[in-house]
Amino acid sequence: MRTLIIQLPPDPPSAALAYPHAWADSEQGARPLSLQWAAVSLLPAGQRQSETVVLVPALALSWQRVELPPGLHKQAQRLQAALQGLLEERLLDDPEHLHLALQTQWASNSRPWVAVCDRAWLKAHLQALEQAGLTVHRIVPEFSPGAPGGAPQVTALGDAETGVLWVSHPERGVWRLPLSAPHLGLSDTELSQALLQAEPRAVEAATEVLGSGVNLMPPAQHWLAATASDWDLAQFELRANARTRRLKQWQRGASALWHGPTWRPARWGMVLLLAIQLLGLNAWAWKTRADWQAQQDGWTLLLRETFVQTQVVVDAPLQMAQEVERLRQRSAQLNPADLESMLSALGQALPPTLAAPRQWAYQPGQLRLSNFTPDADQQLALESRLSERGYGWRADGEAWVMTAPNNTQGQP
Repeated sequence: MRTLIIQLPPDPPSAALAYPHAWADSEQGARPLSLQWAAVSLLPAGQRQSETVVLVPALALSWQRVELPPGLHKQAQRLQAALQGLLEERLLDDPEHLHLALQTQWASNSRPWVAVCDRAWLKAHLQALEQAGLTVHRIVPEFSPGAPGGAPQVTALGDAETGVLWVSHPERGVWRLPLSAPHLGLSDTELSQALLQAEPRAVEAATEVLGSGVNLMPPAQHWLAATASDWDLAQFELRANARTRRLKQWQRGASALWHGPTWRPARWGMVLLLAIQLLGLNAWAWKTRADWQAQQDGWTLLLRETFVQTQVVVDAPLQMAQEVERLRQRSAQLNPADLESMLSALGQALPPTLAAPRQWAYQPGQLRLSNFTPDADQQLALESRLSERGYGWRADGEAWVMTAPNNTQGQP
């Protein structure tokens, strides 16, 4: 997914003010950003499959750590007022004139970081972008303290004369120093572990101050790290377009899963798994069809060997049943559904104490008895004996119905 990164100028918005901006995509990697400047009305329009991220310059932010009262995460409506009260004595300006934003997962952190900037300045720029037709999906700081336990980061921006050093420390926040500063406020151990990077025009001066471990960084390349962080300053009254931001976050995650090099082994594994499943389904379908065809061939062979006069086989089991029925009819054998067979079975099943019914009606496979009133014990005995012979027995209103084996006619 493509991302339009727009850095806010430190000055208030105006028609002639130029905004630094660049496009980045999910496969940007180490490729340099194509940095451009344009007035707000000339900024590129966002695309459907892209997101717009506003970058707040480090000069416009200050960083504070707070100890929040226990249980405050359950009372979100009091969070902003609690932050203003905790920071009132630390800030030079009235907290009501400042925008405050907590770090992600602040509820599980005993001393979370709070980013502070001028509210009117930030709102004015966001309004100018909105009037230009741009929907801001996320607001991120140019530099942030970093994850707890992580290594410090030192970034040199600008040139040898006017360049500055930005130090990001997970425990002490973010601070600015001139490029020629003799001391960074880091111990020798921290400096040896720190990530040192500098833009091309500042790399020589940074190497003199920091040593030979400085990495060359294309201009504005640190924007990618800023957008990759989990910070979002769009909190409290700036939580507009929250649903759109969540959608873009989902799209960003899906894009990283689909295009990111980190997920390449997982993608190949998923493709391999799907291929194996597809081959398995095809093999199972082929085996099932082969078994079915073998069964059909067996029925066909049995039919032709048993009834050699059969010329065309369409449905072997049905044709075999029909041939067997014709043989039975030609040999004058009784069928269990014939009247004689049903009366014989009924006579043998009647209890000795129960008189034979005198009124009955017959239709193929069913014998209906009227004026026949066995008691409960006789009825159970009759049903049991008929069931042993494969016949059904049930009540139908004031009559009783006897059904032949495999006969479902008239059953409820």
